[in-house]
Amino acid sequence: MSEPTAVNPENAPGEQAGTLPKDDSNPPARVVFWRRAGRRIMCFFRRVKPGPRAWRGAAVGTLLAAGLAYLLLAVWVVVVAKDNLAVYLIALVLPAVSLLGSALGLLLIRLLNRLPSFYLWALLTSLMAGAAYGGLGPWGVISSILACVLVGSLLGASIRIFAAGGWRDLSKLQRAVTVGGLILGLGLAGFITWWLVNDGHAGKPVSNAALETSQKSGNRAQGLSDPSQPGPNRVLRLTYGSGSDRHRPEYAERVTIRTRTVDGSRLVGNWSGRKGWARTRYWGFDAKKLPLQARVWYPEGNGPFPLVLIVHGNHLMEEYSDPGYAYLGELMASRGFIFASVDENFLNSSPGDLTGFPGGGLKEENDTRGWLLLEHLRLWRDWNKSAGHVFSGRVDMDRIAVAGHSRGGEAATVAGVFNRLPYYPDDARVRFDFGFNIRSIVAIAPVDGQYKPAGAPARLQDLNYFVLHGSWDGDMRSFHGSRVLERASFKGDGDWFKSSLYIHQANHGQFNTVWGRSDAGGPYTAFLNLRPILPPADQRKIAQVFLCAFLEATLHDRREFRRLMRDWRAGAPWLPKTVYLQKYEEARSNMLATFEEDLDVTTTTASGGRIAAENLSDWKERAVDIKWGGLDTRGVFLGWNRKEAPGPCSYLIQWPEAGLAATPEGTLFFSLADSKNEPASYKDDEGEQKEKKSSEEQKKKSGEGNSKDQKKPIDLTLELTDGSGNRARLPLSHFGKLQPQIETDVVKASFMTDVPGSEVVFQTFEFPLAAFHAANSRLDTAALRSLRFVFDRSEKGVIILDGIGFRRD
Repeated sequence: MSEPTAVNPENAPGEQAGTLPKDDSNPPARVVFWRRAGRRIMCFFRRVKPGPRAWRGAAVGTLLAAGLAYLLLAVWVVVVAKDNLAVYLIALVLPAVSLLGSALGLLLIRLLNRLPSFYLWALLTSLMAGAAYGGLGPWGVISSILACVLVGSLLGASIRIFAAGGWRDLSKLQRAVTVGGLILGLGLAGFITWWLVNDGHAGKPVSNAALETSQKSGNRAQGLSDPSQPGPNRVLRLTYGSGSDRHRPEYAERVTIRTRTVDGSRLVGNWSGRKGWARTRYWGFDAKKLPLQARVWYPEGNGPFPLVLIVHGNHLMEEYSDPGYAYLGELMASRGFIFASVDENFLNSSPGDLTGFPGGGLKEENDTRGWLLLEHLRLWRDWNKSAGHVFSGRVDMDRIAVAGHSRGGEAATVAGVFNRLPYYPDDARVRFDFGFNIRSIVAIAPVDGQYKPAGAPARLQDLNYFVLHGSWDGDMRSFHGSRVLERASFKGDGDWFKSSLYIHQANHGQFNTVWGRSDAGGPYTAFLNLRPILPPADQRKIAQVFLCAFLEATLHDRREFRRLMRDWRAGAPWLPKTVYLQKYEEARSNMLATFEEDLDVTTTTASGGRIAAENLSDWKERAVDIKWGGLDTRGVFLGWNRKEAPGPCSYLIQWPEAGLAATPEGTLFFSLADSKNEPASYKDDEGEQKEKKSSEEQKKKSGEGNSKDQKKPIDLTLELTDGSGNRARLPLSHFGKLQPQIETDVVKASFMTDVPGSEVVFQTFEFPLAAFHAANSRLDTAALRSLRFVFDRSEKGVIILDGIGFRRD
């Protein structure tokens, strides 16, 4: 028998050399006191612990109290609505439903209690993991959790049995169940893996209504060059920044121009203490010392050249987004623009924000993003005035554009608003003194409303505005930039315009080369339907064409490029083939009807005009909604069904007595969108129910749940009448037919998201008055008196009409 090993007191674990082990036999008095107090408290609770009879009595008392509370409510409702039989039925059904629901809940708890505690803990863990996928929608989260639990349970149970070596002790049935569970688990695991790795499925076929026209696209493109082609200027490059960036040498030791920092602590929230600790530790600065950093592409020469700033949106701050617009910088600089991609990665999200849980991460930082753009412009103004500086005299500070992508898109709008304010609207202790000559705002798939100045939506005024968005955007699933477009207004005499572009099959990330095809990032990517997305080169080609055309038109005064901003078919020879929808409006327009003036459906925006309708199934003016919220505009909803209508269906707008300032060289324009609604019935309530039932039965018999006719582009007739009664008619398809709402499958399985697959997107239609005169040479286009929309070409539909006016060309 071995002897116990002697322990050297100097090497005893947990004790210092020269000290004796502690003796716990005589604890301190305070320890004794708390031990005795604890024992007495536990003894007291054991004595007063309720018994079975007490618990039963408490249950009966609780039920009686709940019943009395319900009875008081039921009596009040029955007394008030005693003549309504449905009230009595509800009064009887509700308590039964409550009792049944509570019984089912109790049954579920009992079933869960029968599970082993270790497995129950595993289930709860899977629920917590599934909660991290909340962006999928409720059913997406539930299905993901179920798949995880089912595959894990089947494989885990069968593998454990095989690994434990207890196969011989199993009965034949148990062996069959074990093998079956293993095979089923492997099969499900294989299918789920394939489904997640797969790029998805092809999108639904979409017709291109703009191509269904009598006009030839070649006529539109005549005399217009491709703005995405490089210009004649040699491109130079540099960076400016703090010179002390911890992670990027281009803003540290390799930086060309060293810049100051600015204090944004009054604008950005949640960047202090524990909530901002991880962010400050990563970057080495806090909100009081925000750096001004950017990558610059500029043309060789003395200039002066227009200045364009672009800022990225929210992405992981550790995956730097500012290099992602180099493809735009190279092009713009070659065509005579100074182009700077601003670094605001330090305002982006990070997993490190969880160290501030709950409530980690910056709050409403988009105002800071916009404010920083103006601080960058302050730098450029100083450089332009500084003799000997590389940019001295080379910047045209009278021709400035600010652009942004995603949250950066809202930042660009915020910069346009802040630029003309004397104080920060949310804290007047912050003084603004910017006043730059910003001519143009560009937004790429922007958010809207994450920051609201003084609690109100941001409104642009007397600026050029252009926004583009993709139908396959897996991040900004709704066209929020169209809301900014609707709010943008023209008050002065400037030659401003606003334009939007909706691109089918474009996603969110490919406008930035760093972000790429996945709009969700990380494991979310596996749930996105990536197959229908445009090739990256095509999507960036579209961005180059339209962004450059917009900047050429607004900063270089090349008016010919406005044709492309009004009608994409002017660039059809060089644009990728897909569906484009555009809305366009100029400041120098006379608006006949915007449907914003009042609640009277018979009045026009132009004072004195009148509106009438004949045989329409739907006629109402109301706010227009999109996927996420309202569109911030009103329109008139017009529906018809020629099979049911008692006569011709039309919508008539009569000019004010004084007439409207429309010149023979002018253009009639208006915007239309498909509402995706079915026309209301022309019949009374009884007839409507019969018709609805008959229609449903007919669909079941024919197997056509959704008629193909509903998805066909819509056509109608326009009729202009002059003061002498002369009339001229043109079909809507003279410009192009109306595009049905574009259906998308952004997520692989539609049930996994609660976001609708389509939304209202307006298309502007333009008709030169000369075209009506060509249809009837007797029509006096200088003395027009009415415009009629005649619904005689498509069988039925419900459209939204907005923004009717005339433009002087």
